[in-house]
Amino acid sequence: MGVRATARSGLTQAVPEDPAAAGRMSAYDLLFLAAGGVIGSGWLLAGTGVDKAAGSWALGSWLIGGLLILVVTAVMVEVSTRVPKTGGLIFLPLQTSGPLLATLVAAGVWVFYAASPASESIAMVQNVAAWGNWPRLFNGGKSEPTWLGIGLAVAFLLLITVLNLLRPRRFLAVNNVLTAFKIFVPLLIVVLLGFALVWPPAHPVPFPPSAPTGAGSLSSALGAVVSSGVIYAYLGFQGPLDFAGNVRSGGIGEAARLRRAVYGTVIGSILLYTALQFVIIYLRHHSTGSVDGAPSAYTAFAGAVVRPGWLGSAVTGLINLDSVLSPAGTAMVFTYVMTREVAALSRAHLTHRGLQRRKNSVMLLPAGLLRAVFGGERLDVYRWILIVDFGISLIMLLLTGGHWSVLQDIPTVTALVVYATPSVVLASLRRREPGLFPQWRYALMAEASFAALAVVFVLATGGVLWGMGALAVGCLLLFGLPVAAPMAPWYDARAHVREFGKLRTSTAAQLAAVLGGYFALLTLAGVARSRWPSHAGWAWDIAGLAAVVATSVIAFRWLVRLSAAYMATNPPLLPKPLARRGRAESAEGTATGTGS
Repeated sequence: MGVRATARSGLTQAVPEDPAAAGRMSAYDLLFLAAGGVIGSGWLLAGTGVDKAAGSWALGSWLIGGLLILVVTAVMVEVSTRVPKTGGLIFLPLQTSGPLLATLVAAGVWVFYAASPASESIAMVQNVAAWGNWPRLFNGGKSEPTWLGIGLAVAFLLLITVLNLLRPRRFLAVNNVLTAFKIFVPLLIVVLLGFALVWPPAHPVPFPPSAPTGAGSLSSALGAVVSSGVIYAYLGFQGPLDFAGNVRSGGIGEAARLRRAVYGTVIGSILLYTALQFVIIYLRHHSTGSVDGAPSAYTAFAGAVVRPGWLGSAVTGLINLDSVLSPAGTAMVFTYVMTREVAALSRAHLTHRGLQRRKNSVMLLPAGLLRAVFGGERLDVYRWILIVDFGISLIMLLLTGGHWSVLQDIPTVTALVVYATPSVVLASLRRREPGLFPQWRYALMAEASFAALAVVFVLATGGVLWGMGALAVGCLLLFGLPVAAPMAPWYDARAHVREFGKLRTSTAAQLAAVLGGYFALLTLAGVARSRWPSHAGWAWDIAGLAAVVATSVIAFRWLVRLSAAYMATNPPLLPKPLARRGRAESAEGTATGTGS
């Protein structure tokens, strides 16, 4: 990576380079990248599960999860606009907290991003099976895929990988169109709900939603936030932040474009998901209790509201089509942004250096159809990263047996680990350079986000074991491969791994140990809570969660203090803040990265 250093406000500035991508991202590119990452299989599969788990508190689950994501979003947006960097989820912890903590975070990012396409591909199979009424794809009430179903999911994964070979501008154009369709269909369902409330359907709704497992309560709503897929449905908003160094300048300013895209997606998804939950509530109170071949709650609802005929067939057909395209689009987005984060890891020499090199990022195409499809005579893509990521997604798909409920646990839990790190980055940079984050609310916001994530992590119950198990394997590989290949010229990370032997004197080792130990402690707390007697009462829950918050505050301040000490001896290389408004400011704050 080429680096050009300048001095500004006492910070060393670095201008990143991304040679494998082309062009800067417009406001529409950023918005549809964020929305495309969020609107996937979550809204299709989580609604009935939340209704069953939380009962009358189902709406509360979506609002609680949305509020948490909004706080996390605020922290991540501030970090990404003040220190913008493509691949920043790995690059920024590397600069503020050292290579060992960055490697731990990188394992979380890699698992998070690789598990998401696997979960979305199996959701595509599940929805195809329901749409076409093909029982051979799933066993046991559509919860366990057959080998034929897993084979189809692998084919979907391969197709998603191939689509990521498109040139950046063409890929973004495809994603923009696909995401617009993904937004249109659930909005259409919400419009039909309003129609049904004003003009009740003459014939009953032929779908039996699951009855709540118990009386609704705050405790059940909190549990459903993770276990029923609420947090999973909100994941993916960070896509534009992964490209914070590649935002188009001029006009309203780069920072405004990034803020509008991310905040617009998060707030819009909160409104959309709560509105869709009203559809499930409507079904619970108006269903006849007979399935009548309805593939999903939403097609059953649309079939009842819209009169039979060509219009009814068209509406249900659109919903069925979107049930496949929606998770496909999200898998495409996660695969796309994952290549940039892994490239940042490779560029920092914390994994194989060849993954992001120019010679491994250019593919010449023969004249003819392939050039027309992919948009040029050569492909500038991180092809080795795509191959490795496909392999990781495939392994996760096979090891979990294609269970969507398990696959959605893995990215949910690892995302909580990844989303906690920007809080430490913000607070430690604020301590080092107060002018970068001047208002006191930044520090409060970072600490609140870190503590809220800890509470949700503990509430993850059984899913935490799958997520942390996958993270442990990722850490073992990233830390272990340099040791296993000590003479390999493409691994510089072996020198960093040795720092674990200097735990008393190495700040970098202490940072990784504190963060790793903190999440290990939260894992034990989550497992203990899942085995806590149900009759223990709400007072025990409150006392336990209060202890979790107190632990998170101690760990957060410890990490911030250690990060400040690390930067005192290892000054960070940071890009300039994004321009906020106007062409003159945009010119001044140019070029934190090339490529998309």
